Amino acid sequence: MSDTATAPVFIQLSVEALEDLHTGSGTGGGDIDALVQRDRRRQPVIRASHLKGLLREAGEALIELDEKRNAGHEQTQQDLSALLGTEGSGRGALRLTSLFASPEQDKATLVWGSTQRVEGGRAPKPDTLRFIEYVKAGTRFEATLRLADAGLVPLLERLLNRIDRFGGERNRGGGLVKLDWQIRKAAVSQPPRLDAGRCLRLVLWNLEPLCLPATGHPGNLIRSHSFVRGQTLRGALMAWAIHHGRADRVHLFEQISVGDALPLPEGCQGAEQVIPIPLSILTDKPHGGDPGVPWWGAKTAELPAFDSLGEMPEADEKRKRPGAHEYLCRSVGVAHWQRYRPQMQVRLRNATPKRGSTKDPQLFSLEEIAEETCFQAELRCADAQVAEDFLAAFAPLISGEDWLAIGRGGQPARVESVSLVPPSSLPQRLGDDWTLTLTSDAIVRGDRLGFLDNLSLEYLCHLVGIDCKSGWTIDADVVETEAVHGFNAVTGLTRAPALALRRGSCWRMTGTDSAELARALFEVGSLGERVGEGYGRFRIGLQPIALDTSGKPSGEKDAPEPCPNEELLALARELASRIDKAGPSLSQLQWLRSQATAVETESQLELLLSEVARASERRPQGGKAWKNFPHQPLREALGDCRSLDEKRQLIAYLVQWRVPNAKEARS
Repeated sequence: MSDTATAPVFIQLSVEALEDLHTGSGTGGGDIDALVQRDRRRQPVIRASHLKGLLREAGEALIELDEKRNAGHEQTQQDLSALLGTEGSGRGALRLTSLFASPEQDKATLVWGSTQRVEGGRAPKPDTLRFIEYVKAGTRFEATLRLADAGLVPLLERLLNRIDRFGGERNRGGGLVKLDWQIRKAAVSQPPRLDAGRCLRLVLWNLEPLCLPATGHPGNLIRSHSFVRGQTLRGALMAWAIHHGRADRVHLFEQISVGDALPLPEGCQGAEQVIPIPLSILTDKPHGGDPGVPWWGAKTAELPAFDSLGEMPEADEKRKRPGAHEYLCRSVGVAHWQRYRPQMQVRLRNATPKRGSTKDPQLFSLEEIAEETCFQAELRCADAQVAEDFLAAFAPLISGEDWLAIGRGGQPARVESVSLVPPSSLPQRLGDDWTLTLTSDAIVRGDRLGFLDNLSLEYLCHLVGIDCKSGWTIDADVVETEAVHGFNAVTGLTRAPALALRRGSCWRMTGTDSAELARALFEVGSLGERVGEGYGRFRIGLQPIALDTSGKPSGEKDAPEPCPNEELLALARELASRIDKAGPSLSQLQWLRSQATAVETESQLELLLSEVARASERRPQGGKAWKNFPHQPLREALGDCRSLDEKRQLIAYLVQWRVPNAKEARS
């Protein structure tokens, strides 16, 4: 291995399954004992950890072979450690994505049944029948591998040449695959040209599922945040600079505040504003409406305004606070806010000990943010020159030619875009009644250095250096706290936990000339400690839904718009009436709804309908046949729909109308 060969290279790996293969998720469902792993689009996937394990297994076999040949096995061992890393010595030079099936691939899989025979005979052994889901032969997967040292390419190619099987049952001949790869070097990047400004907006794209532990004491299930903390993003940027010979640029972060990278809705690659949902936005349980329309078919209620924080109308039943993984997003040029939560999933892991080790396998689960989620972060620089220096120092990263290592296991993430953010300003009509809303966790200490679990008016005035005037009050507040944990990769130790005021906490200030306090807080910019890591950021006068003088959301001055789904509801009810008690079962109908909700194109919906039509004698996923189902009327009704969304909604309504009747028939 040459010491001078340090330029990173990228390998595009393609894998074709020549035989059926099983990449287990560790879970079963229904009558299937072992299901394959799937990505966010429900396509089969081979996780990067499995591929890396196969590379390590091939490397250990290669070392044994070189040792028998007396052909430099010590050098092979050193190169293998440099390539894949060793326990306690940090990560290796290789980072990779999972093997994802192309979107055009058929999602359908095969189910194999097997049983154990009695000793000395051919009869099946009792209680040994099991069914396993397999990916069909012919399925193609693709992954991207990043190698920090081009001198390790020959070793990596030797390892790839030794891999011929994937998944379970490899030792019994299952999972035969064919591997192809292409190598390219990273392009020379130039810093993006932006106008002068001191605030940058980064949009990140995670190539792999992210686990960002939300606890300092992980158990069998490691919970994850749904966003990337500023301290995590800041550490990832600094680590990238150090490992790429730019350690002298780390001092830039003394003049840069790195904010939290908050997830964006699916399909959104940049927003004007994205914030954690304020804790003051409470949600009512569904109320009775039109008796002819079920509650699930009623028009979605608008988010309540919280300009009158603390004086929201009383409800007969207790309102629910928003969850920890909910956010609000407003796109450029759009007035309304979108309420959403990112897609998260739990993955079962098994830490298999190395060959020859006496340790037992360790079974645990990870909560992860799904791959291909966009995150948006705001970097506040001391001045325009610092922002320009940052863009120049991190040009390969900003251009998307290199990856960041984020979260547990250092999963790869790419910078999708960078842009300047116009300077923020106070609301033009800020009066004597305004709100203070945290957009990130705030670590605040009191006079005795203890962590505060709420903000007082005296503290806020002391923070900005003004006198607290008589008549100023905090009229209402909605506050929660959260423990902040961390890990120092340099020392290998956990950071001391801190108590923080949770993002989304709100306070309403009232009093004559209280806007003076708002202007002083705006000049400070952040509250409490560790502001360079994005803590303590807030918004003043934040109001996701603007109200007009009539008290109605803007755009609804006249009578509310009628429910746009009434025609679909009536059509779905008519179709449901054609299904008698001998029709499809409850589980079959629910399967149809879940599959229809997951389709993304017209062709996928057509495949689903064809599959159901062929199931008059058998069910698509096994089980009894679909009987007395209105195939042709459903197709005609779908043909009258104006969009794919309406078609999916019609099928969902059809199932919803039919489910209560199916339950009654079953009982």
